[in-house]
Amino acid sequence: MTAPGTLLEAIEIAPDVPGSRAWKVRFASTDMFGRRTESTGVVAAPGDDGRDRPVVVWCHGTTGLGDAGTPSHQPNPAGGLITFPEALSMTDVDRGVPGMDQYLAAGAVVVAPDYQGMGTDGFHHYCCATTGARDAVNGVRSLAQLEPAGASTRFGALGWSEGGGMALGVPELPGDELRGLDLRGVSTFAPGVPGLVARPERDTVVAGGRMGDHHVIMLFTVIGWLFDDLEPTDVLAPETVELVAKGWNGLPGHVLGQQLQALAATQDLLNESHPQHVDRWLERLASVCAGQVAASAPVFVATGLDDDMVFPLWQQIYLDAARELGTDATQREYAGEDHCTVPFAASSDAAEFLLDRLGA
Repeated sequence: MTAPGTLLEAIEIAPDVPGSRAWKVRFASTDMFGRRTESTGVVAAPGDDGRDRPVVVWCHGTTGLGDAGTPSHQPNPAGGLITFPEALSMTDVDRGVPGMDQYLAAGAVVVAPDYQGMGTDGFHHYCCATTGARDAVNGVRSLAQLEPAGASTRFGALGWSEGGGMALGVPELPGDELRGLDLRGVSTFAPGVPGLVARPERDTVVAGGRMGDHHVIMLFTVIGWLFDDLEPTDVLAPETVELVAKGWNGLPGHVLGQQLQALAATQDLLNESHPQHVDRWLERLASVCAGQVAASAPVFVATGLDDDMVFPLWQQIYLDAARELGTDATQREYAGEDHCTVPFAASSDAAEFLLDRLGA
């Protein structure tokens, strides 16, 4: 049986950063239940010969639930972050890594997994920190078999939004899952940790209209798929369940969201009886998110004060919980920045936090 972290395929591609090299990769991983999976992704490394290079693993934000949201399938995926709908995006899927130039210039290798279920069998475990964290760690492990990259075992995790929650899950993995690797730190932009938010902010999520947001619809859909004792129509209208079932794999997240928005113009996306079931679903959501145990490495959280998607209060809820558990957590706030701009505004600070700890 193929061990997690085994490199299964590496195809060199044209780099998007001058003086670098890049590969599309496929590697063995496991999901939150320990089931064997495969993940794809992109690796970028300095173009000259080198050894013992530090590694940065990028956990991307929401792009969808299936193959249509795969970042490595987009044009020029081995470069800086380009978000939909920027003029240069060319697709409706975000791609690239914020600060890619800075990491490569510092001599680091960057690996950017797509996550299990994106370009591989199954569906993406949306916001499930353990599945995402295992993909991140196994992506780092696979670099040992990509000799031209010259990667070392010391690494840091970087993530945004959904991927911020995935990255925060990396230092919460049991020690044996990090054996042989040297995790130095985690940097995040507006990390999504919806399970923690669901407790104190239940009324904001449920009664405040957030339940109709396509991100929440995606969350509840995935929770329903993950746990056999939950039925999606307990909380979602049958028409909502049907729409997602038809489009989850073939539509990027933005497009699926547009279709859900169009459906919401004619009917409620939720089952009218959802309040009697929603607390049980929120408990399951909490069980799969980060913020469960003290992080084994220091974390950095960049918060845009104008973020209306992952509210600053929601990020503070994570920080308070993490610090109470004993996590070494640093936050920096960015006035005038929202959810989509904070990765650009804070990329240098996030990189400095990681690179200092990686000795780069």
